[in-house]
Amino acid sequence: MQKVNSLTGKYGDKTTERYWFSVQLKPVGSTCNLRCKYCYAEPWLASGNVMSYETLECIVRKCLQSSPCPTFSWHGGEPTLAGYDFFQCAIKLMEKYQRPNQKVRNLIQTNATKITPELAGLFKECEFGVSVSLDGPEHIHGTNRILINGKNSFSEVIRGVKILREIEIDPSVICTVSRETLPFATETFNFLISQGFKRIKYSPVFDSVKDEFSITSNEWFGYLKTVFYQWFEIGDSTIQVRDLDEVIVWLSEKSLNLCSTDRTCLHWVSINPKGEIYPCEYLKEQYYYANISQTEIEDVVFTPAFQEFKKICEVVPLKCRRCKFFELCGNGCPATRVKDGKISPDGVYAFCEERQMLFYEIKKVFDATLKGGDEQ
Repeated sequence: MQKVNSLTGKYGDKTTERYWFSVQLKPVGSTCNLRCKYCYAEPWLASGNVMSYETLECIVRKCLQSSPCPTFSWHGGEPTLAGYDFFQCAIKLMEKYQRPNQKVRNLIQTNATKITPELAGLFKECEFGVSVSLDGPEHIHGTNRILINGKNSFSEVIRGVKILREIEIDPSVICTVSRETLPFATETFNFLISQGFKRIKYSPVFDSVKDEFSITSNEWFGYLKTVFYQWFEIGDSTIQVRDLDEVIVWLSEKSLNLCSTDRTCLHWVSINPKGEIYPCEYLKEQYYYANISQTEIEDVVFTPAFQEFKKICEVVPLKCRRCKFFELCGNGCPATRVKDGKISPDGVYAFCEERQMLFYEIKKVFDATLKGGDEQ
C-alpha cells in the first residue's frame, strides 16, 4: 500500500457529490496497558474488547468503497493490544477491497510498549506511519505514564522504539505536557533530539478548564517559547516541531493541513469496537452518529447528530470574526474550545492567546535574523 496525503473533500448534496471521511479506528476502544495519570479516557483493562472480524470487514469495505484515498488512523487506548493477527487481518481486508490504483494510508499512535518484531515488520511492509508517545527522559516520562503495576513505562517504550528503528521505521513522537512537566521544556526537547526523533508533536493537557494536570494558555506559550529558542539555536532544518510549524507557516499567510487548524473536523470520524461512529476520539463520544453495520459511511452526513455537530462546529465566535489570524488558525480544535468557562465546540480555542503570542515571538526572531543578514 502506498502513502498518500489525507483528503478533506467538500460538503455537497447527496445526489451530486460523494462525501468521504478519514477514519479513526479504535480496535480495542479505550482499553490500555498503561495508567497515565492525565488520561481523559476511563482507564480499565477489559478482556474480549477487541473489534470483531465482522465489524472490521464492514468498516474496511465501506471506507474503501466510499473514498478514493482512504485514511485509517489506528488509535486507542492502546491499539496494538489488538495483536498481530488483527492487524494482519485488517491489511488482508484492505487488499481484498482495494480498487485498482486506489491508495490507502495507515497511521498508528502507540505507547510502543507492546511493539514486537513481527508487528513492526508488518507496519514496515505496509508503510504505516507510526507515532510514539514519550514524555521525555525517564524521570519526566515516569511522572505520569505508568504501567498498571505503578512502574515507570519508560524502558518498555524505549525498547519498542528500538524495535521499530531496527527495521528502519522512523517514528514521530508525541510528548504530552502537563502542569508537573512544565519546568522541563529544555531538558525534554534536548532529550528527544538526542534520541534521534526528527518529528515532534507536543500535546498540552486539556481535559477541563480547571484540574491538577491542565495548563493555561500563558503556561503553554512559555513552554513553546523555550522549545522554539532551543530549536532555533540548533539550526537543524530536518527537525520538525509541529506546534512551531503550525505558527511559523502563518508568516507566509498559510496554514498546515491539520484538522486542528483547517476546520476539517467534519471530515473525520471515530469508530469504536462495536462499530459505533462518532465525530472524533477527542470529543469523547458526545455525538453518536450511527453504527457502521447499519449505514454507509458517506451517509453519516445525513444523520441528525452530524447535522447538529456541523451546526455547532461551524459557529464563528465574535472574537474570531475580529481576528486577523482566524483563516489561518480556524479557532483550533473543537475539543479544546471554551465557552462560559466550560468546554464547548462553539466556544473559543483555549490556547488562542498562546498561538498569537508565539507568532509574534517567532516573527520578531525571524525578522531580526533577516535584518542581520541584510546588513552583512
